[in-house]
Amino acid sequence: MDLERALHHLCEPVRPVSLPDLPATELSRSPAAARVGALAGESELFLFHAEHRVLLPAPDAWVSEADVELAQPPVWDSGVLPEAKYQAFRHDLPLGSFHPGHRAKWSTHELCHGLVGFAWRPDASPLFHATAGRLAELVPVVLWYFLDEIGLRRCPRHTGPLFRAHCPACERAAAAGPTAPDPALATEVLREAARFVDRELAAVARTRRLGLPCPHVWGSIDLCSDGVAYAASHGLRLTSDAATDFADLFLTRPGDGFHAELDALEERALAVLAAIAEGAPLAPWTGGRARWVAWDLAQRLLQVGEEVEGEVRASLVALAARLAEGEPPVTVAADYATLALDEPLPTPEVLFAVGYAVDGLPGRSVDQVREGLGTVCPLLCELEQDAGSTLCERFVAEDRWERVPLGDRFASWLERANPGPAAWLARFEASLRTAGGEPEVEVLAEAEAGARWVEGTRRLRFPADVPAWAEAVERGEVVPEADDGALVLPTPGGSPTALVIGRDRTGELVIADVPADLPERWVDDASVLGELVPALAEVGLVAPERYRL
Repeated sequence: MDLERALHHLCEPVRPVSLPDLPATELSRSPAAARVGALAGESELFLFHAEHRVLLPAPDAWVSEADVELAQPPVWDSGVLPEAKYQAFRHDLPLGSFHPGHRAKWSTHELCHGLVGFAWRPDASPLFHATAGRLAELVPVVLWYFLDEIGLRRCPRHTGPLFRAHCPACERAAAAGPTAPDPALATEVLREAARFVDRELAAVARTRRLGLPCPHVWGSIDLCSDGVAYAASHGLRLTSDAATDFADLFLTRPGDGFHAELDALEERALAVLAAIAEGAPLAPWTGGRARWVAWDLAQRLLQVGEEVEGEVRASLVALAARLAEGEPPVTVAADYATLALDEPLPTPEVLFAVGYAVDGLPGRSVDQVREGLGTVCPLLCELEQDAGSTLCERFVAEDRWERVPLGDRFASWLERANPGPAAWLARFEASLRTAGGEPEVEVLAEAEAGARWVEGTRRLRFPADVPAWAEAVERGEVVPEADDGALVLPTPGGSPTALVIGRDRTGELVIADVPADLPERWVDDASVLGELVPALAEVGLVAPERYRL
């Protein structure tokens, strides 16, 4: 890495970048993030929405006894759809994942993976797959821990990479856009990044020379271990008939995101690094969006083909071949639907729920999102089902790509599309299941000055007694109706209600009533609470702006 050129390039003002669906703030957090976004745009790379995409069960032949848990898709829990590290992610899929529960850094990290590509060959050994996975991770990791930190805004408590910790205040600060980097600090970060790259590549060279995995550990990062874990989880898939069929159909021309040798993958990784850090030119992949869509759909068809035999499997391979030849997905999907009528195959609504827009295809799974909403807003979902309304379908069609939990996104959408009792109930239910807290607050509770709301608390204001009304809903005393798809509910009675919902240091839910006649700004400014502050601080809902030493 040319440190002088990198310093100059990463200290330049950020140019606006936009990619389909992605929040613009995630591509303008830092100069490096903007550069990745621009490079990804040149290769027409994009992400899928993890909650809208149906993850197909892994065929039995792909799952070792040590990884049985990876055979089945994840299950919703309180509005969260977990994403197993070695289940949803594949180096050989150019598309990355947008998961609402992950940090904003993930967008450019995933796009960076698409820029680097992967290595595969039919006679590859497990060590080849492990080393290929390791090399494919190098630049995304350097971006995450080094390059993306230059010019990145953080909250006053943090000054560098957080590793596995998550700080919502840092996320909000970064969303405001980059700050002018300090040249001395940026130089030190770049030197450390260059050392990391040199040592990692030296360890890769030793691995190839000795035929033994040779680690290079930095903090909690060990790409050697990650590569071995990837090979363990994906080795059976990468050596399957489906992988060979896919290679014969798609890995046939250069410049399409893959490499047949480790040397070529390492060369591409270094080219991507130079393009991000120094502004060097980078040859874009030749595929384009249509190619990536065909690539993804073909992989899904061939995965399903691993579970069947004979003419049915041959038909699925033939459908994948038509995609490789450039046939529109909608016509291939129509023939798949006909095939699925008489065979034990996933429905078209499942197979083609890929988590992004494709003309003529479902794209987003309504059933999967409805299942998730049932775990975070169960009472409202029951009312919606009883009334036969189309709220869920409309929500999925309009769902915004945000780093916000499903229940909170649904409540916000209802406040726009179906305001009134339905939105109040959704907000109340979602708050009960998504509210958080700061475990240290109850330990460090002596205040020196001021008061602030604890991160993760939910502050709610309703013009009626919504908690009591929710109990009536649960008892079956509320009769819903549907009006042109909207959900119509009787207006709750009772006095206006104000609540604070959070969790104490043991994780237990805490709900506190506050006076409903407080000035409206109390929702954002805890100091308005006055004499109520000590009691709320005692249960971990309010914290001082500073702790006394």
